[in-house]
Amino acid sequence: MSMRLRTRWLPFIFFALAGCGNEVELPQAPTLFIDRAALTFNREFEHGTYVGQTTFNSLAIQNRGLDPLDITAITLSAPGVFTLQLPEGFTPGTPLRLETYERAFLTVAFRPTDDTEYDGTVTIESNAANTPQQVITLNGLGVAP
Repeated sequence: MSMRLRTRWLPFIFFALAGCGNEVELPQAPTLFIDRAALTFNREFEHGTYVGQTTFNSLAIQNRGLDPLDITAITLSAPGVFTLQLPEGFTPGTPLRLETYERAFLTVAFRPTDDTEYDGTVTIESNAANTPQQVITLNGLGVAP
């Protein structure tokens, strides 16, 4: 009889536990979230990228607000050794719209021409309430083979 009593309560226990999450309350305004503020290219162990070789690094952009996030411009200010691949669906002059929790990715390629250090920035402009202009730094080191 005690086993039967316990099984009757299982659905209620599971239902109660399912509602015990830590839900985050999102702001109403569009909120830009990036997964990192800098992109480095093979710099983890003071190594670099061989001259003439190409390495890639990506950045996730996400809307953490309830209203849509419109990305209006993405610009690269860097030497020609860095190239920018824009997120899918983004074309200059047409905003890229991200709904709540939707993501887009941009990729930067680094192909050094000399054994020296290179720096640059990528700037994202949007209607985000928290950061209407987000700057991501770029850093790469060219290494002689």
